[in-house]
Amino acid sequence: MDTRILVLDDSGKPDAKHASGAVVIAGVSIDALAYPTLSRRVLGAKGGFYPNRGVPQGWEVKSADFVKPNPWKRSKNRQFASELARIVRGLDGTFYSATIVKARMKHPMTLATTMPLQLQCLVEHFEAECRARDAMGIVVADWSSHQFDQHASRCVASFVASRKLSIHPCVYYASSHGNEAVQVADLVAAVRRRTAEGDAALSALDATFASIRPGAPIPATVTGRPYANYINVL
Repeated sequence: MDTRILVLDDSGKPDAKHASGAVVIAGVSIDALAYPTLSRRVLGAKGGFYPNRGVPQGWEVKSADFVKPNPWKRSKNRQFASELARIVRGLDGTFYSATIVKARMKHPMTLATTMPLQLQCLVEHFEAECRARDAMGIVVADWSSHQFDQHASRCVASFVASRKLSIHPCVYYASSHGNEAVQVADLVAAVRRRTAEGDAALSALDATFASIRPGAPIPATVTGRPYANYINVL
């Protein structure tokens, strides 16, 4: 059985006092055998577009340096983001996101509530893709706080085990500084969040990311929902 890896990062906070208008967990799934190639090609893009920043391994892609209004006006940043999309498409990757628009919340929610809800949605649809590819799934996320990491992993484990899904029953964690896939996930999550908040300048890139998904039909999820890679949770 092949292995498919889903790498995730988040953007925005559910706290009503936080400036974000949406809460997003997003990222990229890719075959394990293609994972090293993804890293090499992202490093190559970093070095090619930003030769003056030093060795590509020495700095990480931070979404704030790319998708805020002023950085996004620079053609180099737009071209780099498009190159990341091209790399993922060329490696038969899939972009995923689970979005909560805070204005649609019916009651106050905390990260301990929104994170498991979004992860469950993502795992459900990712598992459908894995099933179609006859692959075992692994979920990897950027480190947050130790408490929330444990809570998220337990929630995923419960969902996977109760339904006997072909997914590792936990969430693994990685540092964004040394993991190019997490850096890609950070950019995708920020683009999705800012687009959900109404930033029209990023809508075309967001649509491009959403279009990078399996070409062949994917079966319904384990709960009978139609497969989707971009999911509106609320």
